Amino acid sequence: METQANSFPETIKTMFGIICPHYDRINRILSLGRDFFWRHALSRRFKVIDQPGEFLDLATGTGCQLVSARKYWPKAHLVGLDFSAPMLEAATARLKNSSQIQTEPSPEPVMVLGDALSAPLGQDRFDSISISFGLRNILERSHLYHKAYEALKPGGRFLILEFWHDPRTWWARFHRTYLLKVVPFLATCILGAQQTAYRYLARSVILFPDPGRLTDELVQAGFTDPGFRTFTFGAVMLVWAHKPNH
Repeated sequence: METQANSFPETIKTMFGIICPHYDRINRILSLGRDFFWRHALSRRFKVIDQPGEFLDLATGTGCQLVSARKYWPKAHLVGLDFSAPMLEAATARLKNSSQIQTEPSPEPVMVLGDALSAPLGQDRFDSISISFGLRNILERSHLYHKAYEALKPGGRFLILEFWHDPRTWWARFHRTYLLKVVPFLATCILGAQQTAYRYLARSVILFPDPGRLTDELVQAGFTDPGFRTFTFGAVMLVWAHKPNH
């Protein structure tokens, strides 16, 4: 078990490097464009303690959350961190392209190559920290919560955007079939993406805990005032909590 746990991050890093060229397109197709809506919902909940604000996006991937955040908070300082070099390169290009169509100048985002569990994030630095569709790929969630807690300013907000599968909904059977069968099939047929990777991603959604359990985990990690909401028939959750004021 220890060997499997130690190799898991490297396996995930390799997988995302392979699917990077198709990642955004397949997400647009499979979410029917709703991922933009979900990311905007998170961006609107960023909290600023000290103007103009500094935000950190963990597991930033191809930078979609940073692009969304800049639309709502154009003066904020943005930092994106990811352990996949190909993903980070794609994020840098995306942010550069998006800056060309902005109506007002924004600070240049800082992109950092590193593992969220081991990279130095600072102490009492960020107004808000987010992780979008990346928490499923982290085995040691409690360690990530601790890192985010330390890096937030007192009163700062931690936000999690993630897929999940609610077996109690009327469409649960269809949703499960869609995740386990349709998603890998479309990823392969439409874009030639690696089916094995999307089978893993689908299974990770099925196994991910519900929002109530996540809020309990955040409280156990020291956060306060947790909350959550769900979107698209419960297929996506947005969870948030705060670092207490000293």
